[in-house]
Amino acid sequence: MEGSFKVKSHSIVVTDVDMERLSRLVRGLQHSLFRDQQQLDALNQVLQTADVRPPSRTAKSIVRMNSSIRVRDFEMHKEQQYTLVLPDEADISSGRISVLAPVGIALLGHRKGEVIEAKVPGGTRRLKIEQVRQTPGLRLRVGSVSYPGQYCRAPNLKITNRQDRAYSDMSV
Repeated sequence: MEGSFKVKSHSIVVTDVDMERLSRLVRGLQHSLFRDQQQLDALNQVLQTADVRPPSRTAKSIVRMNSSIRVRDFEMHKEQQYTLVLPDEADISSGRISVLAPVGIALLGHRKGEVIEAKVPGGTRRLKIEQVRQTPGLRLRVGSVSYPGQYCRAPNLKITNRQDRAYSDMSV
């Protein structure tokens, strides 16, 4: 999707944990009936050019999966709060934005203080990243997709009755 988002900064940084999760997401949806292949291609392009680092060597001011981000919208002159999540967890009314949404793709890997642009159905949004908080708790998915066990501790695993999902107290 040419021109779907524009970045005004240096290269983005993605943790190796997020790279693994998002690469699996892209591979899983590439040959499916996913309705927005252009967004999938845009995320894949971002991942291919990202600087990949372990979580311990990634600044806390960098937007990663499950980060809580406060942005200032230049056009609407207001601040908004988002949490960057996987598509099946997205709920814009709760501030959870999908990593496959244009704004989600544009935020991924950027730092506090940077200005990003995302082309959305209503036009282009210019956002300044005002604050980034890393939220404790790495969501694990059990079943068809699993994530490396070295990034969580099994004793803190909580199983919920929501389909095949499990959640952990432990941060990455």
